[in-house]
Amino acid sequence: MTARLERMRSWTAACACAVAAACTSPAPSVRTVSGIAQGTTYSLQWTAGATEPEIALAAEQELARIDALLSNYRPDSTLERFNAADSTEPLELPSELVTLLGLAQRVHEGSDGCFDPTVRPLVRAWGFDGDAPAVPTPAAIDAARASVGLDKLVLLDATHVRKAVATLEVDMASIGQGYTAGRLADVLEEHGSAAYLAEIGGEVVARGVKPDGSAWRIGIENPGGAQAGPALRMPPGTRTAVITSGSYRQYFEADGRRFGHIIDPRSGWPVEHALLSVTVVGPDAATAAAWGTALLCLGPQAAALTADRENLAALLWVGEGEPVLKASPAFSSDWQELLDEPRAR
Repeated sequence: MTARLERMRSWTAACACAVAAACTSPAPSVRTVSGIAQGTTYSLQWTAGATEPEIALAAEQELARIDALLSNYRPDSTLERFNAADSTEPLELPSELVTLLGLAQRVHEGSDGCFDPTVRPLVRAWGFDGDAPAVPTPAAIDAARASVGLDKLVLLDATHVRKAVATLEVDMASIGQGYTAGRLADVLEEHGSAAYLAEIGGEVVARGVKPDGSAWRIGIENPGGAQAGPALRMPPGTRTAVITSGSYRQYFEADGRRFGHIIDPRSGWPVEHALLSVTVVGPDAATAAAWGTALLCLGPQAAALTADRENLAALLWVGEGEPVLKASPAFSSDWQELLDEPRAR
């Protein structure tokens, strides 16, 4: 569910002579660290603050911490231990996870139930959590849906929740990488940088400018591929997240139909519509990630109406063949002038 971001080359300023026989210190260069996490790659670029080894260590520690909290692929993670708890009694969770579940509930309500991280039983029924997805039987879909529904999860307080259905399970993949991008940005800020670009799996958080004063630029991939997509320049004065969700890469075909990995929890079936990808721009990466998935689930018409109602800055690629890029009113108002050609229409 992510956009692709080209790796930027390090930029080193030339030494400029201040007097006949002396030079000033070199201008700061872009420092970089990259690696593999959450089944994808990540990269950090920043100026000032800590050194590469210090940031590499801090990033790895934070990635390991998030993995231990949110992973659905390790049984000892906090989330998987919660999923395995076959109980309707109150359960204690870290406040960090409860806060994310609260965000999920707000987006769930605002998207008419289309965003729902309790969709995990349906993901499993369709085989999207493995290597051999296939169309399940109607009975398997009905059985999975019996455990699905964010209304079946009660947030009791800042550290306690309760399952109304003991078999309820949560999958935070739709929020997790966006949240991680935000936390990697926090790592850079905590280590003294106010100018950076943090990216994981194409989910981006940026702040400030590059050493030459130019803006960080984030490509908005055209899912049709025939023409290049535009690029969004990051405003220098604010921290900005750019999160993209797409349905056009992860899919399988059966009986002449294409089934993407975005499942509508209300029906139990993958969505089938002309909305190919959604990019949401905003100050908080986890929120942008949740809304990106929600809009992608809703489809082009409902997504446009929801983005308008919720005042979301969103770009929607709509249509087959050569898709059309459409902008929400909030994007047109606040971001259009920062979008380099080809422009949204």
